[in-house]
Amino acid sequence: MRIFLYILSALFTLDSIVLIGRKSFTLGLVIMIAISIAFFVLAKYLDFFTSVTTSGVGLYIKYTVLLGTFCFLLLAAFILANARTTVTYNEDAIIVLGCGLNSDGSPSHTLKNRLDGCINYCSRNPDCYIVVSGGMDRFNHMTEGSAMKKYLTENGIDRDRILTDEKAENTKENFEYAMQLLADKGIKTDNICFVTNSFHIFRATKYAEMAGFRHVKALSVTTDRAVFVPAVLREVCAVALQIIFKY
Repeated sequence: MRIFLYILSALFTLDSIVLIGRKSFTLGLVIMIAISIAFFVLAKYLDFFTSVTTSGVGLYIKYTVLLGTFCFLLLAAFILANARTTVTYNEDAIIVLGCGLNSDGSPSHTLKNRLDGCINYCSRNPDCYIVVSGGMDRFNHMTEGSAMKKYLTENGIDRDRILTDEKAENTKENFEYAMQLLADKGIKTDNICFVTNSFHIFRATKYAEMAGFRHVKALSVTTDRAVFVPAVLREVCAVALQIIFKY
C-alpha cells in the first residue's frame, strides 16, 4: 500500500509539473497538487494513520473520507457516462464554448481542440452558423470570442457565418449570450449544438437548458492526456456545486 501511494503521488506530481509548464493555472491544478501532497503524507505516515483510525473519532473520520471518495468517484463516473457526441450534422448553429487563451493571445490547447472540432463539423455542415463565446482573458490581451473568431477565419471559415460574444465569463453566460445572438439573427434555438470536451458535456447541457435551449446536442472533442485528470477533478466539484446550489 505504501509503495502504491508513493506511485500515485509521483504521477499526480508529474502531471502537475506538466500543467505548470503549460501555464495551465486552474482549480484542477490546485486539486492535483493537494492530492499529490495528501498521498505522499499518507504514505510516509501510513502506520500512524492506520493506528489512529481503528477506533473512536478516527474511525468515523476514516469512514467519512471513504464515503466522500466513493461519492466523488461515482459522480465522476456519471459525468463521463454522459460524455458522448450526439450531433446529427444538420443543426442550424454550433456554439464553441470558451476555455482560455495563452499569454500571446492564441487559443489554449483545450480551446484549440474545440475550435478544430468546430472546423471539422462545419466541413460536414457548411450551412450552419457558428457562435464563439468568451470575455476578456486573464492576460487582458483580447477576448476569447475575438481570438476564436480570428482562429476560425485563419483556418478557412467565412467570417459572415460567425456570431461573436465577447462578454461571457463562464459556461452559463456562454449559453445566455449565445441565445441572444441567435435570437437577434432570427435563428431558431431548437436545433442547436455545442462543442466542448467530453468531461464538460453534462454540465454544459444543463446550462444550455437553463438558458432556454431545447433538444440541444453536443460534439465531444479530444482532451490532452495531461489535462484530462485535473479537468475531471475540477468538473466533479463544479457539478456538485451546480447540483447543490442549483447554479
